[in-house]
Amino acid sequence: MFLKLLGSAAAEGWPALFCACEACREARRLGGKNLRRRTSYQLGDTVHVDFGPDSFSSMLAFGLDYTLLRHLLITHAHQDHWFPEELAWRRAGYSRHLEDCPLVVHGNRHVQDSLRDQFHELESLNLSFQPVKAYERVALTDELSAIGFPASHASEEELALNYLFTWRDRNLVIGNDTGWWLPEVWDFLQGFPLHLVVMDCTSGPSGTGPRAAERSWVGSHHLNNEWVVEVRDELARRGALAEDCTFVANHFSHNGGALHEQLEEYFVPRGILVGYDGMAVSL
Repeated sequence: MFLKLLGSAAAEGWPALFCACEACREARRLGGKNLRRRTSYQLGDTVHVDFGPDSFSSMLAFGLDYTLLRHLLITHAHQDHWFPEELAWRRAGYSRHLEDCPLVVHGNRHVQDSLRDQFHELESLNLSFQPVKAYERVALTDELSAIGFPASHASEEELALNYLFTWRDRNLVIGNDTGWWLPEVWDFLQGFPLHLVVMDCTSGPSGTGPRAAERSWVGSHHLNNEWVVEVRDELARRGALAEDCTFVANHFSHNGGALHEQLEEYFVPRGILVGYDGMAVSL
């Protein structure tokens, strides 16, 4: 089973659509791994995490077949992670043989409301919605399941989600968008040996991370370089990392200023990989 990173940027993409900052100018000049779509993921052929405005571009770039998708797991209703307008193309007249392609959207109440606002009925799209209840396991395939748990993001009104996936005896956490997790989340994750972890790093090298005495503090709605290392180390202290765990930083903003090579200079010596569009990681 492979996790593919279809995007690795925050809301504006990188280079940002209308930005003339040095980080965006350099990304345009250098290209390659410095060009970042809005973040989303695909797990195998049938499971997709977040469905934002770059979904069509990702399909073309990485040779994906969305007719095989059966589950969309949405972290929260911010537009860079959830762009339900694209699901309109599932209608008859735009897509054929839709009866062979049932799709379930999993998410919070805000995701459900936006889906219902966009489409008065879902049956013609061969689409259904399943609300995510925090810490409740949902079977996706015979061998793959998911548990949504609270992210430190969005607002008090919206429960943003991170996801724990279990495939056979292997566990994967997708942890963006989020700041420092709530104490209850740390306690929950302590019970799992994590084999693959992908963590938010929106702020890049900017800001400072929580010191040991402050680790229960819920800070911003995103993490930075230092915080990503702190998250990895806290999971290790709690015995939550498998011996062969792969740890990946992802979801970067141009406002952080560090290009891909600069991010690698920081993270690789600390045993953490830097995400990029098209990166595939084995679970």
